[in-house]
Amino acid sequence: MSSKKLITLKTSDGEEFKLGKCVAVKSEVIKNLVQDVDCTCNGIPFPNIDGKTMTKVVKYWKKHSEEGCND
Repeated sequence: MSSKKLITLKTSDGEEFKLGKCVAVKSEVIKNLVQDVDCTCNGIPFPNIDGKTMTKVVKYWKKHSEEGCND
C-alpha cells in the first residue's frame, strides 16, 4: 500500500479538499507553499475561493495530472 502525501485545501465556505501532492502541485502557488514553507499540516486556506469553484479547479487538475503522477 502506498503512503500518498495528502494536501488539504480549505475554501472560504468551509469545504475541505484532500488531494494527493502530485495533483495539488499543478498549481504553482501550492507548489511554492509546499516547497518553501511546508504549511500543509493544517491545510492551505483559500479565503477568496468557494467550494463550487474549487471543485471545478480540482477536477481540472486531476484531469491534467493523470499521466506521470506517481505520488
